[in-house]
Amino acid sequence: MTTRQKVYGFLAVLLIAGGGYWGEQKHHWTSALGIGASANAAAQKAKKEQKKSEPEAVLVEVAPVKTGDIAAHVSSSGNLRALRDVVIATQAEGIVQKVLAEEGDFVREGQVLCQLDEKPLRIRLELSKEKLAQAKSQLQKAGIRQEKTQVQINHADREYVRYKTAHESGLVSEQEADRRRLSLDEFKHDVQIVNSEIAELRHRIAELESEIAQAELEISRTQLKAPFSGYVTRRTVDLGQRVRNLDPMFNLGSFSPLYAEIYLSEREAHQVRAGQTAEVRLGADGDSSVLGRVERLSPIVDQASGTVKVTVELKPSASGFRPGAFVRVDIRTDTRNGVMLIPKRAVIEEDGENFVYVASNGKANRKKVSIGYESDGAIEIRSGLASGENVVVAGQGGLKEGAKVKVSQS
Repeated sequence: MTTRQKVYGFLAVLLIAGGGYWGEQKHHWTSALGIGASANAAAQKAKKEQKKSEPEAVLVEVAPVKTGDIAAHVSSSGNLRALRDVVIATQAEGIVQKVLAEEGDFVREGQVLCQLDEKPLRIRLELSKEKLAQAKSQLQKAGIRQEKTQVQINHADREYVRYKTAHESGLVSEQEADRRRLSLDEFKHDVQIVNSEIAELRHRIAELESEIAQAELEISRTQLKAPFSGYVTRRTVDLGQRVRNLDPMFNLGSFSPLYAEIYLSEREAHQVRAGQTAEVRLGADGDSSVLGRVERLSPIVDQASGTVKVTVELKPSASGFRPGAFVRVDIRTDTRNGVMLIPKRAVIEEDGENFVYVASNGKANRKKVSIGYESDGAIEIRSGLASGENVVVAGQGGLKEGAKVKVSQS
C-alpha cells in the first residue's frame, strides 16, 4: 500500500466518524425542541381554559350622583280655550251690502264687520223727524193760544168783579153782571181745551222722539261691530244675503290670554293652589312649551268622573298656541333644593323596592335606595347613595352583585 492510499484511507475514516457524531447530536437537538414545544402548547391551552372559566366584564354606562334642585308635579291633559269665544248675531233685518271681515282677520273693538242696507230705516227716520217738527209747531201755537186765553181770563175776571160790585151798589143790572160771569166761564173753558191740546201734543212729541230714537238705533244696528278685539274664527254671512234679527253672522274669539282646562283626581287636586307655576306643552309638538299659572280650581267634585276642574292661564307670550289645541299640563306643586339626583333610568324596581348598581373598582355593587320626586328624566335619591358615586344607567339588566364591569368611554 502506497503512502497516498494510506492518507486517503485515514481521511475516509475521519469523515465517517464525524458524520456519525453529527447525526447523533442532531437527534438529541430535535428531541429537545419537540419536548419544549409540547410544554408551551400545554401552557397556552391551560391559560385559555382558565380564561374561559372566568366571567367576562360587562360593558356599562355610568353617571355620577349629583346635587341639585328638583320639583314635584301633577300632570294632566286637556284642550285650550280662548278668553272669549262668542257668536255675533245681527239685531236688525235687511240685505247685506258689505262684508268687511274674513276668517282669520284680527279686528279691534268697535270695528265694523258687516253693513246692512239702511235706506228704508233712513226714510222712516226722516218722516218721523218731519212729524216731530209739525208737532212742535202745533205745540208752540197752542202755547200762544194758552197765553192769550189766560190774558182774557184775567181781564174777564176783573170785569166780572167790577160789574158784580156795581150790581150790588145798584149801578148795573143783574143781567150785566151775569153776562160778565158767563164770558169768564167761556174763557176758562177755552183754556182747559188748550191745556188738553198741549198735553196731547207733548205726548205726541214724546212718541215721535221715541220713534226717532228707535229708528236711529235700528240704523246703528245695520252696522255689525266687534264687541271686543279678537280674531274672526268663522263667517256665516254672504254679500246680498237677507238676514233676520238674531241670525248668526260671525264667530269672534279673544286669544289673549288662553286657558287650559284640565281635570285632576281629588288627591292630586289637594296639592294644587291658585298661583302655582305650570308648564304647558303642545300635544302635537312636545318641543313647544310655555309657562302658565293656576288661575282657579272648581269648588266642587264632578260626581260622574270624581275629578276637579283646574283652569291654567297661559302667559301672553304663548305664540303658536291656539284655542282647541290639545296640550299637556305639568303643575309644579313643590320644590326641593340641594338634593341628590341621578338619571331615572338607573333605578331598578323589584318587588316594590328600588335598587341601583354602583360601579366601583371594576365591579358592580347593588344598593337599595329610597326615591323622592321625579322630573325631566331625573329622580331624587333620599337615602342609599353618596354624592359622587357612579351609578349604572345602561347595561344593568344582566348585572349581579359583584359582577365585573367595564365602563364605556363614549
